[in-house]
Amino acid sequence: DLIDYLVSRPEVKKGRIGCYGHSMGSTHTWLVGPWEPRLIALVGNCCLPTYEAIARERLLHCFPNFIPGLQQYGDTPDIAGLIAPRPLHLNFGTEDTPEAMDTVRKGVKTIEQAYAAAGAADRFTHFIEEGAGHVLSPEMWKRTKAVFARYLQ
Repeated sequence: DLIDYLVSRPEVKKGRIGCYGHSMGSTHTWLVGPWEPRLIALVGNCCLPTYEAIARERLLHCFPNFIPGLQQYGDTPDIAGLIAPRPLHLNFGTEDTPEAMDTVRKGVKTIEQAYAAAGAADRFTHFIEEGAGHVLSPEMWKRTKAVFARYLQ
């Protein structure tokens, strides 16, 4: 896989691999995070589509979000919470999918609870930017770089 390739490269610092994704890349970040322990710090930007919001708002969303049978165990924030205790930061804009912001806020609380239960409450952070849409804003980028600077040095 890609991580195997990365760690085989002499220029890669094997203990300092991070993962960043925007939009569907964010979803890929928190989907792969629980099962790839070589990812030391992870950042997702603008995507935490909960099954609750998808069903309620009839959101047309990307097919990788639909994992057969997952709903019997939880929702997408439950998957992201499995990354604990490794650092995870998520950015959101209130105008990205405004009708689903309540489920984003609820999802963040679910992830916070998972990190607290793992004794790593300080390793999950999030930022919700008022008025921002489906973008990587300057403030979101600043926070992304700060996470990687803190954990991948």
